[in-house]
Amino acid sequence: MTRSTCPLPRPRAALPALFACLAVALPSGAAAQRLDILLTNDDGFRAPGLVALRDALLAAGHDVTVVAPLDDRSGSGAAVTTTGTIDYYAQEEGVWAVDGTPSDAVTLALVHVMRGDPPDLVIAGTDLGQNVGASIAHSGVVGAATTAARAGIPAIAVSVAVDVSEREGPSPFASTTAAFGPASAFVVEVVRQLAETGGAGLLPPRAVLNVNWPAIGSGTPVGVRFATVSTLRGFRQLFTVSGDTGPARVELVPANGDRAEDGSDLAMLAEGFVTVSVLDGDVDAGSGSWEPLRRRLVIER
Repeated sequence: MTRSTCPLPRPRAALPALFACLAVALPSGAAAQRLDILLTNDDGFRAPGLVALRDALLAAGHDVTVVAPLDDRSGSGAAVTTTGTIDYYAQEEGVWAVDGTPSDAVTLALVHVMRGDPPDLVIAGTDLGQNVGASIAHSGVVGAATTAARAGIPAIAVSVAVDVSEREGPSPFASTTAAFGPASAFVVEVVRQLAETGGAGLLPPRAVLNVNWPAIGSGTPVGVRFATVSTLRGFRQLFTVSGDTGPARVELVPANGDRAEDGSDLAMLAEGFVTVSVLDGDVDAGSGSWEPLRRRLVIER
């Protein structure tokens, strides 16, 4: 298969070029390019967000293999299992459940389930709950996407925000669930444009697209914006304790986007925009960051 994509610079310089790439209008009637896609998440292989995205990708003509955690592994980041065994189960044709982390699922898919025929693209999602700001370090879907990117496979993480006021009731987070369909259609369009605009790779090396859709049900977002990653946390932990020792009850609360930096994912999502951020899967900050320390620390031999 010819894997045509957007030829782009390194991730930190890629925002304007990537926006232009995704904004390209294809000729009327252009056929979608079929891709082999690995789909995973951190909510479990039966999660409604994953099912909706799988259905949309299949309807668009892509080949989709699901290798996802057996159950909810939210907040696991890029954690991996280092000892013992990992059970995995074929659920139906093209669907595997892994009793491990999202990163475990991606690695097992690449080295075993899809060995010899790696996917063109890995998509992690659609996650129940936003993954923006500094909190992306804890995100299982971002961790899964980053694991794929470090293995040389282009990757996208997809999330739909939650409205915490909908936590209780007969249909918790109804606005999020209703948004899975529109968010899936948007991802299909992003994949189409990436695949059809030509070049040598779907994304820049080790780059991850992090897509967040607002909790607006089946409504229409204010717009779509490329956004920087906020330095603030998208979620904060609340601890309820009864004494100096003993159990501490933990609750996650979305951060207030009003305090976030202008143009950041946290701020734009709070305003009702779909946000797209480019994450750098290369953890090395580069020599520009360590040269000042190198002059201060006389430690090299």
